[in-house]
Amino acid sequence: MEVNKHNFEEYLPKISESISKSEFIAIDTEFTGLNLGGETKNSLFDSIEDRYNKLRESTKQFTISQIGISAFLKKNDRYVAHTYNMYLFPAAYGPVDVRFMVQASSFEFQRRYDFDFNKYVYEGISFMNEDQEKQLKAFLKRREITAGVERDIDENLVQDVCSEVAEWHTKAEVGDSHTILKYDGARKIKYNYVFQNELRSRFKDIWTSTDGDKNLVVTKVTPEEKEQKMTLEKSESSELSNSLLGFRRLFLVLLEHKKPLLGHNMLMDLLLIYDKFHKPLPAHYKDFKTELNKMFPLIIDTKHVSTNLIRMKLDLKFNSSLGLLYKVLNSPEGQHFVIHSPVIEHGEEFERYNHETYLPHEAGYDAYMCGYCFLRLCHIMTFNGVPSTEVVPCTFTRYMTVMKRFHNKVNIIRASVNELDLASSESKSQRPLVFVQSKSSSYQLNAYKLAREFSKFGTVDIRLQDNTKALVATGNKYCANDLVRNYRNDKRMYVQHYSRWRHSPYIRPALWTGVVLSGGLCLLALWSNRKNNT
Repeated sequence: MEVNKHNFEEYLPKISESISKSEFIAIDTEFTGLNLGGETKNSLFDSIEDRYNKLRESTKQFTISQIGISAFLKKNDRYVAHTYNMYLFPAAYGPVDVRFMVQASSFEFQRRYDFDFNKYVYEGISFMNEDQEKQLKAFLKRREITAGVERDIDENLVQDVCSEVAEWHTKAEVGDSHTILKYDGARKIKYNYVFQNELRSRFKDIWTSTDGDKNLVVTKVTPEEKEQKMTLEKSESSELSNSLLGFRRLFLVLLEHKKPLLGHNMLMDLLLIYDKFHKPLPAHYKDFKTELNKMFPLIIDTKHVSTNLIRMKLDLKFNSSLGLLYKVLNSPEGQHFVIHSPVIEHGEEFERYNHETYLPHEAGYDAYMCGYCFLRLCHIMTFNGVPSTEVVPCTFTRYMTVMKRFHNKVNIIRASVNELDLASSESKSQRPLVFVQSKSSSYQLNAYKLAREFSKFGTVDIRLQDNTKALVATGNKYCANDLVRNYRNDKRMYVQHYSRWRHSPYIRPALWTGVVLSGGLCLLALWSNRKNNT
Protein backbone atom coordinates (compact mmCIF):
# COMPACT_ATOMS: atom_id res chain seq x y z
CA MET A 1 0.00 0.00 0.00
CA GLU A 2 1.41 3.37 -0.97
CA VAL A 3 1.10 6.16 1.58
CA ASN A 4 1.87 9.81 0.84
CA LYS A 5 1.45 13.16 2.56
CA HIS A 6 -2.11 13.51 1.28
CA ASN A 7 -3.40 10.26 2.82
CA PHE A 8 -0.94 9.81 5.71
CA GLU A 9 -3.36 11.19 8.29
CA GLU A 10 -6.06 8.82 7.04
CA TYR A 11 -3.82 5.73 7.08
CA LEU A 12 -1.90 6.45 10.29
CA PRO A 13 -4.42 4.62 12.55
CA LYS A 14 -4.40 1.63 10.19
CA ILE A 15 -0.59 1.44 10.11
CA SER A 16 -0.48 1.79 13.89
CA GLU A 17 -2.94 -1.08 14.25
CA SER A 18 -0.87 -3.25 11.90
CA ILE A 19 2.22 -2.59 14.04
CA SER A 20 0.47 -3.26 17.35
CA LYS A 21 -0.96 -6.60 16.19
CA SER A 22 2.17 -7.84 14.42
CA GLU A 23 4.64 -10.52 15.48
CA PHE A 24 7.51 -8.54 13.98
CA ILE A 25 8.25 -5.55 11.72
CA ALA A 26 10.52 -5.59 8.68
CA ILE A 27 11.90 -2.28 7.42
CA ASP A 28 13.93 -0.94 4.53
CA THR A 29 15.06 2.53 3.51
CA GLU A 30 16.31 4.20 0.36
CA PHE A 31 18.55 7.22 0.78
CA THR A 32 20.03 10.11 -1.18
CA GLY A 33 23.65 8.96 -0.87
CA LEU A 34 25.83 6.24 0.57
CA ASN A 35 29.30 7.57 1.35
CA LEU A 36 31.36 10.73 1.12
CA GLY A 37 34.43 8.98 -0.30
CA GLY A 38 37.96 9.82 0.79
CA GLU A 39 38.43 9.26 4.50
CA THR A 40 34.97 7.69 4.87
CA LYS A 41 35.69 4.83 2.46
CA ASN A 42 35.23 1.35 3.97
CA SER A 43 38.39 -0.53 4.90
CA LEU A 44 39.20 -3.97 6.29
CA PHE A 45 41.27 -2.12 8.89
CA ASP A 46 38.19 -0.35 10.29
CA SER A 47 37.42 -1.04 13.93
CA ILE A 48 33.76 -0.77 14.94
CA GLU A 49 34.34 2.74 16.30
CA ASP A 50 36.13 3.70 13.07
CA ARG A 51 33.27 2.49 10.92
CA TYR A 52 30.65 4.14 13.12
CA ASN A 53 32.45 7.49 12.83
CA LYS A 54 32.67 7.17 9.04
CA LEU A 55 29.00 6.26 8.68
CA ARG A 56 28.01 8.98 11.13
CA GLU A 57 29.61 11.59 8.88
CA SER A 58 27.76 10.20 5.85
CA THR A 59 24.47 9.98 7.74
CA LYS A 60 24.67 13.64 8.72
CA GLN A 61 24.95 14.65 5.06
CA PHE A 62 22.40 12.36 3.41
CA THR A 63 18.73 11.71 4.13
CA ILE A 64 16.02 9.08 3.68
CA SER A 65 14.04 9.31 0.45
CA GLN A 66 11.76 6.29 0.92
CA ILE A 67 10.89 3.89 3.74
CA GLY A 68 9.09 0.57 3.71
CA ILE A 69 7.36 -1.04 6.68
CA SER A 70 6.03 -4.58 6.48
CA ALA A 71 4.14 -5.78 9.55
CA PHE A 72 3.70 -9.57 9.76
CA LEU A 73 0.57 -10.64 11.65
CA LYS A 74 -0.17 -14.21 12.72
CA LYS A 75 -3.67 -15.35 11.77
CA ASN A 76 -4.40 -18.97 12.63
CA ASP A 77 -1.77 -21.03 10.78
CA ARG A 78 -0.50 -18.33 8.45
CA TYR A 79 1.38 -15.06 8.41
CA VAL A 80 -0.29 -12.06 6.81
CA ALA A 81 1.87 -9.16 5.62
CA HIS A 82 0.66 -5.57 5.83
CA THR A 83 3.18 -3.63 3.75
CA TYR A 84 3.39 0.14 3.41
CA ASN A 85 5.63 2.06 1.03
CA MET A 86 6.23 5.74 1.78
CA TYR A 87 8.18 8.50 0.07
CA LEU A 88 9.68 10.90 2.62
CA PHE A 89 10.70 14.51 2.15
CA PRO A 90 12.09 16.55 5.08
CA ALA A 91 9.92 19.23 6.65
CA ALA A 92 10.83 22.89 6.04
CA TYR A 93 9.21 25.32 8.44
CA GLY A 94 10.52 28.17 10.54
CA PRO A 95 13.83 27.12 12.17
CA VAL A 96 13.54 23.58 10.77
CA ASP A 97 14.99 23.71 7.28
CA VAL A 98 17.55 20.94 6.78
CA ARG A 99 20.17 20.76 4.07
CA PHE A 100 21.15 17.42 2.60
CA MET A 101 23.41 16.10 -0.10
CA VAL A 102 22.56 14.02 -3.14
CA GLN A 103 25.01 11.49 -4.53
CA ALA A 104 24.62 11.16 -8.30
CA SER A 105 25.32 7.42 -8.28
CA SER A 106 22.56 6.84 -5.70
CA PHE A 107 19.97 8.73 -7.74
CA GLU A 108 21.13 6.94 -10.87
CA PHE A 109 20.66 3.62 -9.08
CA GLN A 110 17.18 4.59 -7.94
CA ARG A 111 16.24 5.80 -11.41
CA ARG A 112 17.27 2.40 -12.80
CA TYR A 113 14.63 0.84 -10.55
CA ASP A 114 11.87 3.33 -11.44
CA PHE A 115 12.07 5.50 -8.35
CA ASP A 116 9.46 8.25 -8.81
CA PHE A 117 11.27 11.52 -8.10
CA ASN A 118 8.10 13.56 -8.59
CA LYS A 119 6.34 11.63 -5.86
CA TYR A 120 9.42 12.03 -3.68
CA VAL A 121 9.38 15.83 -3.91
CA TYR A 122 5.65 16.57 -4.27
CA GLU A 123 4.07 13.80 -2.21
CA GLY A 124 6.79 12.86 0.26
CA ILE A 125 5.70 12.70 3.91
CA SER A 126 7.53 15.21 6.08
CA PHE A 127 9.61 14.11 9.06
CA MET A 128 11.93 15.42 11.74
CA ASN A 129 13.74 14.21 14.85
CA GLU A 130 13.15 15.03 18.49
CA ASP A 131 15.44 18.06 18.56
CA GLN A 132 13.76 19.56 15.50
CA GLU A 133 10.33 18.88 17.00
CA LYS A 134 11.30 20.90 20.07
CA GLN A 135 12.46 23.76 17.86
CA LEU A 136 9.22 23.67 15.89
CA LYS A 137 6.97 23.67 18.97
CA ALA A 138 8.92 26.52 20.56
CA PHE A 139 8.59 28.46 17.33
CA LEU A 140 4.84 27.89 17.12
CA LYS A 141 4.42 28.79 20.75
CA ARG A 142 6.11 32.14 20.19
CA ARG A 143 3.57 32.82 17.45
CA GLU A 144 6.25 33.91 15.00
CA ILE A 145 4.42 32.20 12.21
CA THR A 146 4.52 35.13 9.81
CA ALA A 147 8.16 36.08 10.33
CA GLY A 148 11.02 35.71 7.90
CA VAL A 149 11.02 32.58 5.80
CA GLU A 150 7.37 31.87 6.52
CA ARG A 151 6.39 34.70 4.15
CA ASP A 152 7.36 32.45 1.24
CA ILE A 153 3.93 32.97 -0.34
CA ASP A 154 2.52 35.38 -2.91
CA GLU A 155 2.22 38.72 -1.06
CA ASN A 156 -0.22 39.95 -3.69
CA LEU A 157 -2.50 37.05 -2.80
CA VAL A 158 -2.26 37.96 0.89
CA GLN A 159 -3.24 41.56 0.10
CA ASP A 160 -6.10 40.47 -2.18
CA VAL A 161 -7.50 38.21 0.56
CA CYS A 162 -7.29 41.00 3.16
CA SER A 163 -9.00 43.44 0.78
CA GLU A 164 -11.79 40.96 0.12
CA VAL A 165 -12.33 40.46 3.86
CA ALA A 166 -12.29 44.23 4.48
CA GLU A 167 -15.04 44.76 1.91
CA TRP A 168 -17.12 41.92 3.37
CA HIS A 169 -16.48 43.11 6.95
CA THR A 170 -18.14 46.51 6.44
CA LYS A 171 -21.47 44.84 5.61
CA ALA A 172 -21.32 41.74 7.80
CA GLU A 173 -23.31 41.19 10.99
CA VAL A 174 -22.11 39.23 14.02
CA GLY A 175 -22.46 35.56 13.19
CA ASP A 176 -22.04 36.00 9.40
CA SER A 177 -19.44 33.80 7.67
CA HIS A 178 -17.65 34.05 4.36
CA THR A 179 -15.46 31.56 2.49
CA ILE A 180 -12.41 33.39 1.16
CA LEU A 181 -10.10 30.64 -0.05
CA LYS A 182 -11.31 27.32 -1.38
CA TYR A 183 -8.89 24.44 -0.99
CA ASP A 184 -7.58 23.36 -4.39
CA GLY A 185 -5.63 20.30 -3.25
CA ALA A 186 -2.29 22.02 -3.77
CA ARG A 187 -2.20 24.79 -1.15
CA LYS A 188 -0.03 23.85 1.80
CA ILE A 189 -1.61 23.63 5.23
CA LYS A 190 0.97 26.05 6.62
CA TYR A 191 -0.28 28.75 4.21
CA ASN A 192 -3.74 28.54 5.79
CA TYR A 193 -2.06 29.19 9.11
CA VAL A 194 -0.25 32.25 7.72
CA PHE A 195 -3.49 33.68 6.28
CA GLN A 196 -5.35 33.11 9.54
CA ASN A 197 -2.77 34.95 11.64
CA GLU A 198 -2.59 37.82 9.17
CA LEU A 199 -6.38 38.28 9.17
CA ARG A 200 -6.76 37.96 12.94
CA SER A 201 -4.11 40.61 13.54
CA ARG A 202 -5.76 43.06 11.07
CA PHE A 203 -9.41 42.55 12.14
CA LYS A 204 -10.14 42.50 15.86
CA ASP A 205 -13.68 41.16 15.58
CA ILE A 206 -13.36 38.27 13.14
CA TRP A 207 -12.44 34.63 13.59
CA THR A 208 -10.80 32.43 10.99
CA SER A 209 -11.08 28.68 10.60
CA THR A 210 -11.05 25.88 8.05
CA ASP A 211 -14.14 23.87 7.22
CA GLY A 212 -14.39 20.14 6.53
CA ASP A 213 -13.16 20.65 2.97
CA LYS A 214 -10.08 22.64 4.16
CA ASN A 215 -11.55 25.89 2.81
CA LEU A 216 -10.57 29.05 4.69
CA VAL A 217 -13.58 30.74 6.32
CA VAL A 218 -13.93 34.08 8.19
CA THR A 219 -16.70 34.76 10.73
CA LYS A 220 -17.64 38.04 12.40
CA VAL A 221 -17.75 37.57 16.20
CA THR A 222 -18.04 39.55 19.41
CA PRO A 223 -14.92 40.19 21.51
CA GLU A 224 -16.17 37.65 24.08
CA GLU A 225 -16.63 34.99 21.41
CA LYS A 226 -13.19 35.66 20.01
CA GLU A 227 -11.66 35.25 23.47
CA GLN A 228 -13.38 31.89 23.88
CA LYS A 229 -12.24 30.73 20.46
CA MET A 230 -8.67 31.77 21.18
CA THR A 231 -8.59 29.20 23.97
CA LEU A 232 -9.69 26.50 21.54
CA GLU A 233 -7.46 27.40 18.63
CA LYS A 234 -4.84 24.82 19.54
CA SER A 235 -6.52 22.39 17.19
CA GLU A 236 -5.31 24.36 14.17
CA SER A 237 -1.80 24.56 15.61
CA SER A 238 -1.96 20.85 16.33
CA GLU A 239 -2.96 20.10 12.75
CA LEU A 240 -0.01 22.08 11.44
CA SER A 241 2.38 20.49 13.94
CA ASN A 242 1.16 16.98 13.10
CA SER A 243 1.50 17.67 9.40
CA LEU A 244 5.12 18.76 9.84
CA LEU A 245 6.02 15.97 12.25
CA GLY A 246 4.73 13.50 9.68
CA PHE A 247 6.58 10.19 9.82
CA ARG A 248 8.03 10.92 13.27
CA ARG A 249 4.55 10.19 14.65
CA LEU A 250 4.70 6.71 13.13
CA PHE A 251 8.25 6.26 14.40
CA LEU A 252 6.97 6.92 17.92
CA VAL A 253 4.42 4.12 17.41
CA LEU A 254 7.30 1.77 16.57
CA LEU A 255 9.09 2.85 19.75
CA GLU A 256 5.96 2.35 21.81
CA HIS A 257 5.32 -1.26 20.76
CA LYS A 258 8.98 -2.39 20.55
CA LYS A 259 8.28 -5.26 18.19
CA PRO A 260 11.23 -7.30 16.86
CA LEU A 261 12.75 -5.15 14.13
CA LEU A 262 14.15 -6.78 11.00
CA GLY A 263 16.20 -5.50 8.10
CA HIS A 264 18.65 -6.78 5.51
CA ASN A 265 22.19 -5.44 5.79
CA MET A 266 20.57 -2.84 7.97
CA LEU A 267 23.38 -0.89 9.65
CA MET A 268 22.91 2.21 7.49
CA ASP A 269 19.12 1.91 7.90
CA LEU A 270 19.49 1.97 11.69
CA LEU A 271 21.82 4.97 11.64
CA LEU A 272 19.53 6.96 9.36
CA ILE A 273 16.39 6.06 11.32
CA TYR A 274 18.09 7.12 14.55
CA ASP A 275 19.40 10.41 13.14
CA LYS A 276 16.37 11.50 11.11
CA PHE A 277 13.50 10.43 13.42
CA HIS A 278 15.01 10.19 16.92
CA LYS A 279 18.04 12.33 17.75
CA PRO A 280 21.30 13.40 16.10
CA LEU A 281 23.73 10.50 16.20
CA PRO A 282 25.96 10.63 19.31
CA ALA A 283 29.70 11.15 18.95
CA HIS A 284 30.59 7.67 20.25
CA TYR A 285 29.45 4.24 19.11
CA LYS A 286 28.89 2.94 22.65
CA ASP A 287 26.35 5.70 23.31
CA PHE A 288 24.56 4.92 20.06
CA LYS A 289 24.43 1.23 20.94
CA THR A 290 23.08 1.88 24.44
CA GLU A 291 20.30 4.15 23.17
CA LEU A 292 19.43 1.86 20.26
CA ASN A 293 18.95 -1.05 22.67
CA LYS A 294 16.40 1.02 24.56
CA MET A 295 14.59 1.95 21.35
CA PHE A 296 14.52 -1.51 19.77
CA PRO A 297 15.46 -4.27 22.24
CA LEU A 298 15.42 -6.98 19.55
CA ILE A 299 16.96 -6.46 16.12
CA ILE A 300 17.65 -9.16 13.51
CA ASP A 301 19.62 -8.70 10.29
CA THR A 302 18.67 -11.28 7.65
CA LYS A 303 21.96 -10.59 5.84
CA HIS A 304 23.80 -11.89 8.90
CA VAL A 305 21.44 -14.88 9.17
CA SER A 306 21.75 -15.85 5.49
CA THR A 307 25.55 -15.45 5.52
CA ASN A 308 25.77 -17.93 8.39
CA LEU A 309 23.34 -20.29 6.65
CA ILE A 310 25.56 -20.33 3.56
CA ARG A 311 28.42 -21.58 5.74
CA MET A 312 26.26 -24.57 6.75
CA LYS A 313 26.46 -25.75 3.11
CA LEU A 314 22.90 -27.00 2.84
CA ASP A 315 21.59 -28.48 -0.40
CA LEU A 316 19.66 -25.30 -1.18
CA LYS A 317 21.81 -22.75 -3.02
CA PHE A 318 21.52 -19.71 -0.79
CA ASN A 319 22.66 -16.19 -1.59
CA SER A 320 23.02 -13.40 0.93
CA SER A 321 21.78 -10.74 -1.52
CA LEU A 322 18.15 -10.00 -0.60
CA GLY A 323 16.66 -10.26 -4.09
CA LEU A 324 18.43 -13.53 -4.90
CA LEU A 325 17.73 -14.95 -1.44
CA TYR A 326 14.03 -14.21 -1.89
CA LYS A 327 13.98 -15.87 -5.32
CA VAL A 328 15.52 -19.04 -3.86
CA LEU A 329 13.23 -19.18 -0.82
CA ASN A 330 10.12 -18.27 -2.84
CA SER A 331 10.77 -20.99 -5.43
CA PRO A 332 8.92 -24.33 -5.11
CA GLU A 333 12.20 -25.93 -4.02
CA GLY A 334 12.75 -23.24 -1.39
CA GLN A 335 9.19 -23.36 -0.02
CA HIS A 336 9.32 -27.13 0.38
CA PHE A 337 12.96 -27.54 1.37
CA VAL A 338 11.55 -28.37 4.81
CA ILE A 339 7.94 -29.54 5.02
CA HIS A 340 5.28 -27.57 6.91
CA SER A 341 6.96 -24.29 5.97
CA PRO A 342 4.77 -21.37 7.13
CA VAL A 343 2.14 -19.99 4.78
CA ILE A 344 2.84 -16.34 3.99
CA GLU A 345 0.34 -14.11 2.21
CA HIS A 346 -0.56 -10.47 1.71
CA GLY A 347 -3.43 -8.96 3.66
CA GLU A 348 -6.53 -7.55 2.02
CA GLU A 349 -5.80 -4.18 0.41
CA PHE A 350 -2.10 -5.08 0.32
CA GLU A 351 -1.98 -6.91 -3.02
CA ARG A 352 0.51 -4.48 -4.60
CA TYR A 353 3.29 -6.95 -3.88
CA ASN A 354 1.62 -10.19 -4.93
CA HIS A 355 3.86 -13.17 -5.68
CA GLU A 356 4.07 -12.34 -9.40
CA THR A 357 5.32 -8.83 -8.70
CA TYR A 358 9.04 -8.10 -8.55
CA LEU A 359 9.93 -4.52 -7.55
CA PRO A 360 13.46 -4.66 -6.10
CA HIS A 361 14.74 -1.56 -4.32
CA GLU A 362 11.28 -0.19 -3.70
CA ALA A 363 11.49 0.15 0.07
CA GLY A 364 8.10 -1.44 0.78
CA TYR A 365 8.85 -4.44 -1.41
CA ASP A 366 12.33 -4.92 0.05
CA ALA A 367 10.83 -4.78 3.56
CA TYR A 368 8.31 -7.48 2.59
CA MET A 369 11.03 -9.66 1.02
CA CYS A 370 13.08 -9.31 4.21
CA GLY A 371 10.21 -10.49 6.42
CA TYR A 372 9.32 -13.31 4.02
CA CYS A 373 12.91 -14.57 3.92
CA PHE A 374 13.17 -14.39 7.70
CA LEU A 375 10.22 -16.73 8.23
CA ARG A 376 11.57 -19.20 5.68
CA LEU A 377 15.03 -19.07 7.25
CA CYS A 378 13.52 -19.57 10.71
CA HIS A 379 11.79 -22.76 9.58
CA ILE A 380 14.92 -24.14 7.91
CA MET A 381 17.09 -23.37 10.96
CA THR A 382 14.53 -24.85 13.34
CA PHE A 383 14.27 -28.19 11.58
CA ASN A 384 17.71 -28.54 10.01
CA GLY A 385 18.78 -32.17 10.49
CA VAL A 386 15.42 -33.19 11.96
CA PRO A 387 13.76 -36.24 10.30
CA SER A 388 10.77 -35.16 8.18
CA THR A 389 8.50 -37.34 10.32
CA GLU A 390 9.24 -35.06 13.29
CA VAL A 391 8.73 -31.74 11.49
CA VAL A 392 5.58 -29.92 12.60
CA PRO A 393 4.05 -26.46 12.08
CA CYS A 394 5.94 -24.12 14.37
CA THR A 395 5.02 -21.26 16.68
CA PHE A 396 6.70 -17.90 16.28
CA THR A 397 8.00 -18.15 19.86
CA ARG A 398 9.88 -21.31 18.97
CA TYR A 399 11.33 -19.68 15.88
CA MET A 400 12.66 -16.79 17.96
CA THR A 401 14.19 -19.18 20.49
CA VAL A 402 16.03 -21.05 17.74
CA MET A 403 17.22 -17.77 16.17
CA LYS A 404 18.50 -16.40 19.49
CA ARG A 405 22.14 -16.53 18.38
CA PHE A 406 21.29 -13.98 15.68
CA HIS A 407 19.56 -11.54 18.02
CA ASN A 408 21.00 -8.03 17.94
CA LYS A 409 23.79 -8.91 15.52
CA VAL A 410 24.05 -6.67 12.47
CA ASN A 411 26.11 -7.35 9.37
CA ILE A 412 29.00 -5.01 8.62
CA ILE A 413 30.65 -4.81 5.21
CA ARG A 414 34.43 -4.76 4.68
CA ALA A 415 35.60 -4.04 8.22
CA SER A 416 37.84 -5.71 10.79
CA VAL A 417 34.83 -7.72 12.03
CA ASN A 418 31.91 -9.38 10.26
CA GLU A 419 29.10 -8.15 12.51
CA LEU A 420 28.18 -5.70 15.24
CA ASP A 421 26.91 -7.17 18.48
CA LEU A 422 24.41 -4.62 19.75
CA ALA A 423 23.74 -6.44 23.01
CA SER A 424 27.22 -7.24 24.34
CA SER A 425 30.90 -6.44 24.00
CA GLU A 426 32.37 -6.60 20.53
CA SER A 427 34.67 -9.29 19.20
CA LYS A 428 38.26 -8.56 18.22
CA SER A 429 39.46 -8.22 14.65
CA GLN A 430 38.68 -11.24 12.50
CA ARG A 431 40.83 -10.22 9.52
CA PRO A 432 44.19 -12.03 9.06
CA LEU A 433 47.02 -9.56 8.53
CA VAL A 434 50.04 -9.93 6.27
CA PHE A 435 53.29 -7.98 6.64
CA VAL A 436 55.16 -6.84 3.52
CA GLN A 437 58.72 -5.48 3.46
CA SER A 438 60.97 -4.51 0.56
CA LYS A 439 64.12 -6.60 0.18
CA SER A 440 66.09 -3.52 -0.83
CA SER A 441 65.68 0.20 -0.30
CA SER A 442 65.63 0.70 -4.07
CA TYR A 443 62.25 -1.06 -4.31
CA GLN A 444 59.63 1.22 -2.82
CA LEU A 445 56.13 0.03 -2.02
CA ASN A 446 53.05 1.64 -3.55
CA ALA A 447 49.63 1.03 -1.95
CA TYR A 448 47.67 1.15 -5.19
CA LYS A 449 50.03 -1.22 -7.02
CA LEU A 450 50.10 -3.66 -4.10
CA ALA A 451 46.30 -3.70 -3.88
CA ARG A 452 46.00 -4.35 -7.60
CA GLU A 453 48.61 -7.12 -7.48
CA PHE A 454 47.28 -8.83 -4.35
CA SER A 455 43.57 -8.54 -5.19
CA LYS A 456 43.72 -11.60 -7.45
CA PHE A 457 44.02 -13.66 -4.25
CA GLY A 458 40.97 -12.08 -2.57
CA THR A 459 39.78 -8.92 -0.86
CA VAL A 460 42.65 -6.82 0.52
CA ASP A 461 43.33 -3.35 1.90
CA ILE A 462 46.81 -1.81 2.18
CA ARG A 463 48.22 0.44 4.89
CA LEU A 464 51.75 1.72 4.27
CA GLN A 465 54.02 2.15 7.29
CA ASP A 466 56.72 3.76 5.15
CA ASN A 467 58.15 3.30 1.65
CA THR A 468 59.52 -0.15 2.48
CA LYS A 469 56.94 -1.62 4.86
CA ALA A 470 53.20 -2.24 4.57
CA LEU A 471 50.42 -3.99 6.42
CA VAL A 472 47.84 -5.91 4.39
CA ALA A 473 44.37 -6.70 5.79
CA THR A 474 42.87 -9.72 4.04
CA GLY A 475 39.27 -10.86 3.77
CA ASN A 476 39.94 -14.34 5.18
CA LYS A 477 42.68 -16.80 6.14
CA TYR A 478 42.70 -18.41 2.69
CA CYS A 479 43.64 -15.13 1.06
CA ALA A 480 46.38 -14.56 3.66
CA ASN A 481 47.80 -18.07 3.22
CA ASP A 482 47.79 -17.73 -0.58
CA LEU A 483 49.71 -14.46 -0.41
CA VAL A 484 52.37 -15.84 1.91
CA ARG A 485 52.77 -19.02 -0.14
CA ASN A 486 52.87 -17.37 -3.57
CA TYR A 487 55.38 -14.67 -2.54
CA ARG A 488 57.69 -16.92 -0.52
CA ASN A 489 60.46 -16.68 -3.14
CA ASP A 490 59.65 -13.22 -4.48
CA LYS A 491 62.79 -11.22 -5.30
CA ARG A 492 61.27 -7.83 -4.53
CA MET A 493 59.68 -8.22 -1.11
CA TYR A 494 59.16 -10.39 1.96
CA VAL A 495 55.50 -11.40 2.53
CA GLN A 496 54.82 -12.94 5.97
CA HIS A 497 51.95 -13.57 8.37
CA TYR A 498 51.82 -10.55 10.65
CA SER A 499 53.12 -10.86 14.20
CA ARG A 500 52.70 -7.97 16.63
CA TRP A 501 55.92 -8.93 18.41
CA ARG A 502 58.01 -9.04 15.25
CA HIS A 503 56.39 -6.47 12.96
CA SER A 504 54.71 -3.78 15.05
CA PRO A 505 56.49 -0.42 14.66
CA TYR A 506 55.68 0.26 18.32
CA ILE A 507 56.06 -3.02 20.20
CA ARG A 508 59.41 -4.12 18.79
CA PRO A 509 61.22 -0.84 19.62
CA ALA A 510 59.58 -0.95 23.06
CA LEU A 511 60.93 -4.46 23.60
CA TRP A 512 64.44 -3.40 22.56
CA THR A 513 64.18 -0.40 24.86
CA GLY A 514 63.15 -2.75 27.66
CA VAL A 515 66.09 -5.05 26.92
CA VAL A 516 68.58 -2.15 26.92
CA LEU A 517 67.17 -0.72 30.15
CA SER A 518 67.13 -4.14 31.82
CA GLY A 519 70.70 -4.77 30.71
CA GLY A 520 71.77 -1.37 31.94
CA LEU A 521 70.13 -1.91 35.32
CA CYS A 522 71.79 -5.32 35.66
CA LEU A 523 75.21 -3.85 34.88
CA LEU A 524 74.58 -1.02 37.32
CA ALA A 525 73.59 -3.52 40.01
CA LEU A 526 76.72 -5.63 39.38
CA TRP A 527 78.96 -2.55 39.45
CA SER A 528 77.37 -1.34 42.70
CA ASN A 529 77.74 -4.77 44.28
CA ARG A 530 81.40 -5.00 43.24
CA LYS A 531 82.09 -1.52 44.59
CA ASN A 532 80.53 -2.41 47.95
CA ASN A 533 82.63 -5.58 48.17
CA THR A 534 85.82 -3.64 47.62
